[in-house]
Amino acid sequence: MRLVKRYGNRKLYDTSESRYVTLEEIGRWVKAGEEVKILENDSGEEERRKSGLLSLPMLRDIIRHGEAALQNIAATVDRGVEVLRSAPERAGRRVQELTQISDRLGQLQRLVDEGFRRSVERVTNLPAVQQEMRRIERSLRALEARITRLRMRGDGEPPAELPPGQDRTHS
Repeated sequence: MRLVKRYGNRKLYDTSESRYVTLEEIGRWVKAGEEVKILENDSGEEERRKSGLLSLPMLRDIIRHGEAALQNIAATVDRGVEVLRSAPERAGRRVQELTQISDRLGQLQRLVDEGFRRSVERVTNLPAVQQEMRRIERSLRALEARITRLRMRGDGEPPAELPPGQDRTHS
């Protein structure tokens, strides 16, 4: 790696060849693939680019390959812009597809609900099922009456203490 010191008067000094160099020479080295590091002589630090728009590897690539590198960058930017331009259209298509799927699922749910309702109606309308439901209702009424009688004392008064969850108004 070549180490070049940059002085306050903007002169560039190549430490490996112990001589002042020009920007054109540094450009030739970079084009030839050499690594070059430029340090501020006063601080010993690398000069930091203010804009940060292009990375150091990208700048080296532009110097080494000239117009071809710039064309590659432009093509990459063009592809990115095209992707960004088409994004709203693609998103709109996706939303439309999701809406159609949602509509189809809603239709399917309605069909399932209707089929289930019809099946329940068919079963509950069967004479044997209706007869069994009436028998269960009679059994429930008989159980409720028995529970009420058991709760009542011999004098017709409800017991002093009711089971948890029960109140006297609903017994």
